[in-house]
Parts: sequence; C-alpha cells; structure tokens
Amino acid sequence: MSNGTEYVFQLIWYLIAFLLVIGAAFYITRFIGQSTLRYTRSTNLQVIDYIILGRDKGLYIVKVGDKFFLIGVSNNNITYLTEINKEDIKVLTNDKDFVTNLNISIERLKQLKNRYLSKKDGEQK
Repeated sequence: MSNGTEYVFQLIWYLIAFLLVIGAAFYITRFIGQSTLRYTRSTNLQVIDYIILGRDKGLYIVKVGDKFFLIGVSNNNITYLTEINKEDIKVLTNDKDFVTNLNISIERLKQLKNRYLSKKDGEQK
C-alpha cells in the first residue's frame, strides 16, 4: 500500500473511534441524568420559591405536605428559619385550561411580532 492510502485509512479509523467515544459519552450522560432525575423528584417536598442572597447563600420556601417553611441555605449549613402561613404566600399554580393558555401564548406572539417585525412609521411597505 502507498503512504497516502495508509494515511486515509488511519484517518478514517481515528474518525470512527472519535465518533464512538462521542456517542458513548452522550448515552452515558443521558443514562446518568435520567437515573439522577428519578431520585430528585418528590411527591411530598417541593421548592416553591427561592432567592439567592450571595455566593452560596439563599432563602428557600419549601412545601412539606401542606405546610410551608422558610429555610436558609449556605455553603455549610441548612437552617430552619420559620413556618409560613399558607395565606401569607402566593403559590403560582397553572390551573388554566389548554384553550386559555393557547390564547395567552397567541397574544404574546402577536405582541412580539408587532414589536419586532412591523415596519417602522417612516419606512415604506
């Protein structure tokens, strides 16, 4: 075989090996992500809201069963601060039906279209 042919076969081999490594990394990452998601879902615990106060510091409103708690989270600690009355917080729920959500989305799209795609007053159509 000539030097050029060996070079082409070697290049093809490296390309195939590279694609196999990328494919394996992709599927392994997906598998790990799905198995991690399984353990992070909860039916009894839910983070309702949070605010970041600084690097590695924040406040979280957590719903446990039917009760709401304010907790402080830092790099080294998680601190119970207080229980919050249900009436004192606004829990956003998505109880709107499909048609209502669709109409809201269509209106937002129309507003965006008018804002960004409409001709300016001075331009000719």
